[in-house]
Amino acid sequence: MTTRFKRTVASGTVLLAAAAAVGIAAGTAQADSMIDLTRTVGVYSAPNASAGKVAPDLHAEDAVQVNCWTVGGNVGNAGDVWYHAVTEVYPSGEDYIEGWVFAPYADGAAAFHNGSIPKCP
Repeated sequence: MTTRFKRTVASGTVLLAAAAAVGIAAGTAQADSMIDLTRTVGVYSAPNASAGKVAPDLHAEDAVQVNCWTVGGNVGNAGDVWYHAVTEVYPSGEDYIEGWVFAPYADGAAAFHNGSIPKCP
């Protein structure tokens, strides 16, 4: 094998490995989840009910788009899982205010339990 051919083969192998890594990473990405609400849910500045609210409360028949979950403050004995909200959907339209919603109030923490959204970085 000539040196030039060896370099070309090695370069091609590196490119294939890089493309495979990108493909694997893209294949494991999960989409945001849109949650239709059945009760009132607050949108907080941090994953804790004592944090300030950053958006108007969402109510039954509103929706919230979430992209990950984290452990935060407990709310009574309902748990401590919170979703990172990226979009709030009201009858008047959508707001794109990032904040946190309490998972048990949003969907009974279903997106957390079924793995449809990842843990926040």
